[in-house]
Amino acid sequence: MIMSHIKRWSRALPAALLVLAGCATYERRPLELEQYAENWPLRELNIDSIREYAETLAGGEENVPYDPSDGLSLMEAEAVALVFNPRLRLARAQAEVPLASAREAGWWPDPEFEAEVLRFATRGTQTSFRFDGPSFKGINTGIIGANGLSADGLEITPPGYRRVGGDFVDDPWIVGASLSITIPISGRLAVEQDWAWAEYGASWRRILISEWELLTRLRAAWLEWSTTRERIEVIKAFVEQLGTVATMTERLAAAGELKPTEARLLLVELQRRRTALQAAESEAELQRLGLLAMLGFAPEAPVELQPDVFLPRIDEAPDARRDTLLRRDPRIIAVRAEYEAAEQRLRLEVRKQYPDLNVGPSYSFEGGFSRLGFGFGFPIPLWNHNRQAVAEASAEREAARTRAEARIEQVFSELARAEARLRYAAERREMLLDEVAPLVDRQVEETRKLLDLGEVNVLVLRAALISAVKTKLELLDAILAEAQAANALQQMLAPRWITPSQAEVEEDDE
Repeated sequence: MIMSHIKRWSRALPAALLVLAGCATYERRPLELEQYAENWPLRELNIDSIREYAETLAGGEENVPYDPSDGLSLMEAEAVALVFNPRLRLARAQAEVPLASAREAGWWPDPEFEAEVLRFATRGTQTSFRFDGPSFKGINTGIIGANGLSADGLEITPPGYRRVGGDFVDDPWIVGASLSITIPISGRLAVEQDWAWAEYGASWRRILISEWELLTRLRAAWLEWSTTRERIEVIKAFVEQLGTVATMTERLAAAGELKPTEARLLLVELQRRRTALQAAESEAELQRLGLLAMLGFAPEAPVELQPDVFLPRIDEAPDARRDTLLRRDPRIIAVRAEYEAAEQRLRLEVRKQYPDLNVGPSYSFEGGFSRLGFGFGFPIPLWNHNRQAVAEASAEREAARTRAEARIEQVFSELARAEARLRYAAERREMLLDEVAPLVDRQVEETRKLLDLGEVNVLVLRAALISAVKTKLELLDAILAEAQAANALQQMLAPRWITPSQAEVEEDDE
């Protein structure tokens, strides 16, 4: 009998194998870091993804083509960084995790199949026949006399076999099976989808922060490197000028028209400036390597960078800047998304308090009889009520609210500091140009006239030359400080990010 049941259940084996065929499979992928290290310096710049970023950054302007053959400009470098920057690539890869979760959220739980096979350990006794001896069947009470019973009054049955019934199970096997399907009548699956997409929305906005921070830092580093290159040119010109004057004073000292100690002052200053030139060149090289790292290039990559010292424009009126930050600052946008994710999680945990319905058919075979049935069940929310998860999600929502408020305070404080830095840097640059530079130029011009007339005062000449180069270097520092402050303020008020959310992409495709 059990073999018949096994044959019956074996018919369901192909269906079970078909269900298992839809499951994911595992395939090992080696890391292969050695191969990546070999290919890293060989990255190609003429690829479609970089060109697309360059066109987006250019705002569709046709007069700004992407051509890395003559070196990378700042705008071209921004497009390259958006593709190859390691931190940004990591942020995008990490955002794929909640995206994958959101795409697969909301599925019904898989049905649960249960089966059991039992066998009676004790089957009972079978029906048998027993041999009986003579036995009294009854007594004729009518013949009872005064002297007691008489043998003639007894009725004796003849000996023979009688059937003895037994409680015996012919089929010892019990087979049972049931299928349980969870029907999510609580509606938690739809809320689970909302929460999963809210989590992805928060992670996508963290990508926007990464892109915004990258472009801001790249521009700041580009300005610093470009200014260092300008500083090198100023020091080189000063060293050349100072070398010419030092040669002249050496000839005068050799002719006895100038004290050797005075002539030596210019030689000492010349060596000091050559040392400063070497330090500036070293600093410029370190800054260039830092830019290559931000672009995602190997240090030995054959990439030329075009220096550019620029002053960003600030078009936003001061009284409208806070409202602009509330709408456009990627960090504030991110905390809004994080709060929404916390809101959806609390909504999900509250919805989990309500039970889902479990229904399904059942089958059993016992004692040679088959039975079909239908069952249902649901948990009774009596004690647990998902209290722990609800309390945790509620506390997390309040923490998200506090983070959003703290982020607004931080951004507004940064706005005030950026405005102050820009204002003071502009004032310093104007003072150097309008007040200090004319005085230095006048002093240098008068010193040259005296030198042409043959009147050489080494101390005055040295002081005039040092003042001139010092003023130029200070002016470069002031221009850099103003450009850095303007860059920070512009990036806050007009932030740039490129990557669209996957939800927007899928909506556009529809």
